[in-house]
Amino acid sequence: MARGGVFSLYRWPAAATTWGDTGQQGGRGVTGLTVLLTRPDAQSRRFAARVLDRIGTEPRIVIAPLMRIDPVAPLPELLPGDVPVFTSENGVESYARLGGRGGGTAWCVGPRTAAAARRLGFDVAEGPGDLAGLAVAIAAEGAGAGRIVHLHGTHVAGDLAGMLRAAGRPADEAAIYDQRALPLSREARMVLAGTDRVLVPLFSARSARLLAPGLNRAQADLRIAAISPAVAGALPLQSGAKIAVAARPDAEAVLDVLAELAENAGFLEGRHGAG
Repeated sequence: MARGGVFSLYRWPAAATTWGDTGQQGGRGVTGLTVLLTRPDAQSRRFAARVLDRIGTEPRIVIAPLMRIDPVAPLPELLPGDVPVFTSENGVESYARLGGRGGGTAWCVGPRTAAAARRLGFDVAEGPGDLAGLAVAIAAEGAGAGRIVHLHGTHVAGDLAGMLRAAGRPADEAAIYDQRALPLSREARMVLAGTDRVLVPLFSARSARLLAPGLNRAQADLRIAAISPAVAGALPLQSGAKIAVAARPDAEAVLDVLAELAENAGFLEGRHGAG
């Protein structure tokens, strides 16, 4: 595998969960830079490529998923005129794995979910990236635009269907996948017990809650990049981690935070803001 330069996702061995070595730079008492990724495996691997491209140095990347996505059969019946809503890539991928087909209109919470739905053949209406904003956008269509069916996981951060019904829009929901909790890996526990500056991007409140026991016992110099205030609020106050919240609820804004955290620690040279 090439060392340095832009990381290529396609060169990451399928079984590998760690890439790179710690350096000897950064603040006093900090021996290196590690990025700990806790999203489901496929999403973590995609994000790893973006992290290394953006930061432009050789941080150690440790992939330690805290959840596994398992589709839950069967799919609900979608009647003519029904409009599915997806609030994550996992929803789109699980819908496809359960035999769902594209075609017609689908609402999606943000750009990455929208891209997945377009690949499946949907004509996508895209929301602003957060659940409340998505509810406002869908409700603005009016009650005559068809029944909304929110296809989500067994663990959800908000009641989209309830918000839409309160706004007068016919809406229903169905859980089509489960986010099964996984234990924190040995590699991740070693990272948290070490002396590196550790950057941890977090994309959901459930991920934050699952990581919390490990944070409470951590000795590393922790920096959390939370995608939203709700995710930041799910973290334990006693962990001692410093928390920064992304300016927007999307992956690019989380990358902005990671780049700033790396730069402030002396690990990023002249590349802050490069995309």
